[in-house]
Amino acid sequence: MIAGACGVAAPAVVGGFAAAAEQTRNPHQEALLALSDIGAAISELNSASSLTVHSAGPYQQAARRAANALLGTDAPDFKGSAGNPGDSAGALGHLAWLSAHSGDSVWGPPVQGTLANVKAAQAHLAEAAKADGLDDYWLQSSDALQALLVATGRGSQLGVLGGLRGALATTDLGVPADGKVVSGCTAPGQSPAYGVVKGYLTYLAIPRGQGSTRFPEMISIGDVSVGGNAIVMHTAAAGLAGQLCATVQTVAAASNADDAAHAGDVAALYTQQQAKAGKRVFDGSCASCHGTNLQGVSAPPVGGSVFLHKTKMLDWTVADMRNVVVNSMPANNPGSLSPEQYADVIAYLLAANCYPAGNNSFPTSASPALKQVPLHAIDGAKGEDAKNKTCPVKG
Repeated sequence: MIAGACGVAAPAVVGGFAAAAEQTRNPHQEALLALSDIGAAISELNSASSLTVHSAGPYQQAARRAANALLGTDAPDFKGSAGNPGDSAGALGHLAWLSAHSGDSVWGPPVQGTLANVKAAQAHLAEAAKADGLDDYWLQSSDALQALLVATGRGSQLGVLGGLRGALATTDLGVPADGKVVSGCTAPGQSPAYGVVKGYLTYLAIPRGQGSTRFPEMISIGDVSVGGNAIVMHTAAAGLAGQLCATVQTVAAASNADDAAHAGDVAALYTQQQAKAGKRVFDGSCASCHGTNLQGVSAPPVGGSVFLHKTKMLDWTVADMRNVVVNSMPANNPGSLSPEQYADVIAYLLAANCYPAGNNSFPTSASPALKQVPLHAIDGAKGEDAKNKTCPVKG
């Protein structure tokens, strides 16, 4: 035991502390710290622009301080006499850690791009810190500032061009360690929650009721929707949701086809429970115009032989019907239903038009697979009313 105290066991203890410190690091926090250090460097350069002296010394000092924010006190070439507006790791240290831990994450390329730009800025700052003339200083510091602004990026931009802000705003890098992650392909069943699909952050959902919710540091909202008990804020990646979810939904559609009650080999796209829920929504929000029997009152029919004849003439698919329902209905208040309610109503319309039920729910977001399903009369459908080509659905 005494021998261990003399140095044999000490490295293991130090290594244990290092391992514990490593375990506390997470990508989200590292990205925020890197962004803070980049911001500190930019602030130093902006402060230098307000100087009125003509000697090089104060400007060189500002360049060194900006460089230190990028290097951190842990760097071997840290310029201690200038001071450090950043932290010990510096932006380069945090970005190097992120790069080493990115794996195949979609935020890997933006981090790599940010790292490259910060390294370029560091090189320009090194030149600015030893510039003898102000012209040379301004040339180098301007190039450094431009590189840092590109590294910072914008939350509304996807991919490498979005920089670190873009990665935080559009990928799961923006999810805190304690953040609740849910599928970005469907409406949130709980909040607060982060909707993520294939590494992309498509929305942030916060509670609709009273109280306050702290926003993520780098959220960049494209649009806002309200559904159920949640306020859903969509990011710049929301536009990719249809494409990103297509594979999952196509697989689901194929699975539906296997367990469907076959009627002309038409895939089952909804569950019976969903159709029953949809009938209740339809009766409350749609029947006054389209009729309780779907044959139309002040609005065109949405079920039966007349409706299906028209959809066949127009070469409609289920995706076309979904697009009209979700984007235009109810006519007096479009978009007023939740994604789940719209999906339920469409399930009811499919059921009433004799499309078979299955084990998977109709999706709450657009799916390319639905474009492959024609909307027409189902020959030989079980339970069909031979006269008007509809099938009964009990709520």
